[in-house]
Amino acid sequence: LLPLLLPLLPLAAGRRAAVLRLGLRGSPRGEVSPAFLSLTLDASLARDPRYVALLSNPKLRVLATALSPGFLRFGGTKTDFLIFDPNKDSTLEEKVLWELQAQQEACGSRPAFAAVEKLLLAQWPSQEKLILAEHNWKKHKNTTITRNTLDILYSFANCSGFHLIFGLNALLRKDGLQWDSSNARALLDYCTSQRYNISWELGNEPNSFRKKSGIYIDGFQLGQDFIHLRQLLSNYTLYRHAKLYGPDVGQPRKHTQKLLRSFLKSGGKVIDSVTWHHYYVNGRSATREDFLSPEVLDTFVTAVHEVLEIVGGTVPNKKVWLGETSSAYGGGAPRLSNTYVAGFMWLDKLGLSARQGIDVVMRQVFFGAGTYHLVDANFEPLPDYWLSLLYKKLVGTKVLQVSLVGADERKLRVYLHCTNTLHPKYREGDVTLFALNLYNVTQHLQLPNYLSSKHVDQYLLLPHGKENILSRSIELNGRVLRMVDDKMLPELIEKPLGPGSVLGLPAFSYGFYVIKNAKAIACI
Repeated sequence: LLPLLLPLLPLAAGRRAAVLRLGLRGSPRGEVSPAFLSLTLDASLARDPRYVALLSNPKLRVLATALSPGFLRFGGTKTDFLIFDPNKDSTLEEKVLWELQAQQEACGSRPAFAAVEKLLLAQWPSQEKLILAEHNWKKHKNTTITRNTLDILYSFANCSGFHLIFGLNALLRKDGLQWDSSNARALLDYCTSQRYNISWELGNEPNSFRKKSGIYIDGFQLGQDFIHLRQLLSNYTLYRHAKLYGPDVGQPRKHTQKLLRSFLKSGGKVIDSVTWHHYYVNGRSATREDFLSPEVLDTFVTAVHEVLEIVGGTVPNKKVWLGETSSAYGGGAPRLSNTYVAGFMWLDKLGLSARQGIDVVMRQVFFGAGTYHLVDANFEPLPDYWLSLLYKKLVGTKVLQVSLVGADERKLRVYLHCTNTLHPKYREGDVTLFALNLYNVTQHLQLPNYLSSKHVDQYLLLPHGKENILSRSIELNGRVLRMVDDKMLPELIEKPLGPGSVLGLPAFSYGFYVIKNAKAIACI
């Protein structure tokens, strides 16, 4: 009898389990894109295009493929400082890589490139310093990219199962006013000749163009520029129906709201989704407390609300995307954005975005400078990578209602979706609950009585090692998550909980629970 009583003992001491209320009947409260969790590569990777060649790393491709399908957005501040030159010779590294590619199958690995890659990796830390410094100085200089830069980028997306979204330079201007599309035309000519299936953006964070370049472009003009781009695309058979996304504005502060509103009135009809960017905090001043603060997490709700209100008032029914987002801007917060603690911001943002009707969320960045990357410069996956992988595997596109009684919902945050039906272990009608505990003590969750006979699979994520929540490695149900080898990811093994189990979530932790055979009508 004793083992049966044990799970209830900690609760008897005056700490009751919070009871979940789940909305399994009727229709779901919303549905998101199958590409909901998508990725970005920052355009700063091409500040010196040699480093774009790192995208051929076979381990990086294995890691990316596991997160597919999705969009891969290539953009960022550098978007508006990249000039395409179809006649210029590529960097040596890009050329060597592309010549190797020509000799083998398109998505094969290139062992012959390993020596070149090793040299690039040795020089990457100093390149990364330059990228982050340039970001802080707000001084940007133009960089030329070549045909091979586009080839390698497209090949990475395509071979990993992602659809590439490429940001075109919006700061090329005729007489300082209208957009000069001649460089875009050269780039489109080349991409068409290669039959590259790409979607497009124009410019990055136009709200801060003046700060970055001294050029001020208002929302009306930017809308006209997008109409111009849409007309340009329609001249190409391949891009006649290509998707166009924008305007990729920053946080919805007052002047940015004004720019977004006038942009949508002017050019909103030619875009396929509205994109905006969000970060919670400044990477240079962020603290550990920020990452665990319910107040900081809740600022996102307000920002989403402001954007949805503008979109609803100008181009109703247009889908809204987070076109670039992470924990902290400026490359991330050192020793925070690349650790277990960053998962609270990331998982909560995924939960809130889906709940509030954001259709796609693009994570800055998959790989690149700073500390907010999912995969580090040694091609090692960080905690947010594993969190993203579990999310992709377990969480479906249909969003369900959930609340709880008996705990502060701002500190014990719960989200509910239909389970991803592509998962071989689960079936239609199963539901996935994910929860974040911001209390400094263990919290217990109890399923409602009508689900007390159901089996639950627990996927509890905890930090590994003595750094605790500032650890760069993570455990799933007590087993450290590491790649088996460069070609193989570990199995994500659930911990089965018997019927009637209380779901225990330790202090400052997060996890997923799949309720099997829940027979949720909303999911069927």
